[in-house]
Amino acid sequence: MDRVNIVESGVTFGAFKQDNVFLIEKVLTDLDYGDGINKVEFILKHKTGTSSVIFLEAKSSIPKESDGFFEEIRRKMIHSLTLWVSTICGRHSSLKNSLAKNLKSKEDLLLPIKLILVIPKLPDELLEQISQKFKKSLEIERKIWDINYSHIMVLNESRARKYKLIGANI
Repeated sequence: MDRVNIVESGVTFGAFKQDNVFLIEKVLTDLDYGDGINKVEFILKHKTGTSSVIFLEAKSSIPKESDGFFEEIRRKMIHSLTLWVSTICGRHSSLKNSLAKNLKSKEDLLLPIKLILVIPKLPDELLEQISQKFKKSLEIERKIWDINYSHIMVLNESRARKYKLIGANI
């Protein structure tokens, strides 16, 4: 089975089974979906333990003034989530064929959703503080989409590796 690696923000995510990953950023750019749609790097059906659907955004750093930063990431997460759900529901036939095989059934909509921001070089001692800001920026969306509070997280490179997002075989 073909494997996919995604190089972003100085790290290589993967190697994921092609059937489990939707390269939403690349697909929407290739289809010239237009300006104004914010998108994460990729959507992944993560199958370690209990299956879940991960929306992953990677950034090489975080600015000192972070309010606008978190608003940008929030938009990417929510636009990508909304577009994925509406595609599965049949609203975007042009995208349906681009979805990964294991991310296109209505049953996938019932899986736990995880919103993950990876900042590879973020020191461990800042993870909790930055995670709390990220969770706060998504509080309303968390309630609307019924996303578990613990499923919104910020990871650095070592934590992403432990979470099997880097150097994985999923």
